[in-house]
Amino acid sequence: MFANRFMTGLIGFAALAGTAMAQGESGTMVVLDGSGSMWGQIDGTAKIEIARDAIGRMMADWPDGQAIGLMAYGHRREGDCNDIETLLRPGPLDRGAVQAALDAVTPRGKTPVGASVRTAADLVGENGSVIVVTDGFENCGADLCALGEELAGAVSGFNAHVIGFDVEDAGGQLACLAEATGGRYMSASDASSLTGALEQVSEPEPEPAGPLFVDEFERAELGPDWTVDTPDPSGFIVDDGALVTMTVAPGYMGDADDQPNIFRWTGAEFPEGDWDLSADFTARMGEVQTLGGRRAIVQVGRHADVDNTISAYVYRQGNSNDDLWLRLRAISGGTETRAEVEIAGDLRGYDLAQILRDFEEKGARLTISKRGRDYVGRLTMNGWTMQEGGPEVIETDPIQVLRTTGDPALFAGTLGSEQTVAEFDRIEIMEVK
Repeated sequence: MFANRFMTGLIGFAALAGTAMAQGESGTMVVLDGSGSMWGQIDGTAKIEIARDAIGRMMADWPDGQAIGLMAYGHRREGDCNDIETLLRPGPLDRGAVQAALDAVTPRGKTPVGASVRTAADLVGENGSVIVVTDGFENCGADLCALGEELAGAVSGFNAHVIGFDVEDAGGQLACLAEATGGRYMSASDASSLTGALEQVSEPEPEPAGPLFVDEFERAELGPDWTVDTPDPSGFIVDDGALVTMTVAPGYMGDADDQPNIFRWTGAEFPEGDWDLSADFTARMGEVQTLGGRRAIVQVGRHADVDNTISAYVYRQGNSNDDLWLRLRAISGGTETRAEVEIAGDLRGYDLAQILRDFEEKGARLTISKRGRDYVGRLTMNGWTMQEGGPEVIETDPIQVLRTTGDPALFAGTLGSEQTVAEFDRIEIMEVK
């Protein structure tokens, strides 16, 4: 993210300083320290010269089509905390203009890091980025931690990255500014490390890849890419862009070898590395009842057999409190591992009736995320929450599984005699690099 936003701005040093960015376009602003201490030397070379050279090297490899600007502080007047100048507004990169602007910075004044970042944030706007190269601490009274928190809350997608050049950030103020905005703090002690830090932030983040496999059920039959374990056709249909399935026998995926209507996506394959398996669904899981409700379950998982399976699922427990849980359950070689989090209930301020309506009318996404040997279950609500002000995304703690096998799979049912109906309208596998 650091690299992407830095690139998003750095290549856009405008050839015309007055060129404003297009509405909605993000950019990056490089903020260069022009305070008097930048005349200090490292290995016989002034720090301002090292900084000019390092930024110039970064610009040599800057990709076309990304916006960047240049700002400096402390380079015109001594003792003036308002000495902040926008040398080039974010816009298309003109390397000649950049070099001329860098050469014009003559260190002499104060270090108003906070005011400079605030000004730069106004220029780059939402999803923009600021890169600060400084050899000193804020000395104009700004609280950089508070500023970082303020900008993070006020400017969507904004982050500030700070490179501390020949300075020990013992108090953590520079790092605090970066981290509060979701940026990075990096330390550089000489020409080589400064060049390396700028190279790191200027490496573009890869474009997000689309799903490796996706199915939106836009047909009349499941088709050859799907296999149904112990099929009971009375309990499922593909209709109106959804796989609609209902309880035909109590149980769940991973419960019994003969559990009906476990849907395996045999036409899809998991990648070798990390991945996300996600399914979008709506579900009718019953009404609120005095002595507990329907024990409904909706699952997405990787399933080989009852001894080798992993699934994330929403489970309505149906006890006296009528709790709802998000669970992640893995069986590997017959050994069970589980993580779970209670997400709602008929007590403690939850409006369970509304939650059940939201599952039926608005729906949610169930995901299993694999990162190395760690697996996490995730529930993402489609624009609603379990409680007012609550999160739209809920995750389990990770569990460790050495190896999983099987196909992507879907299931919905009930641990009892009542009927659960679920509609799956999308399933996808995303490779994560």
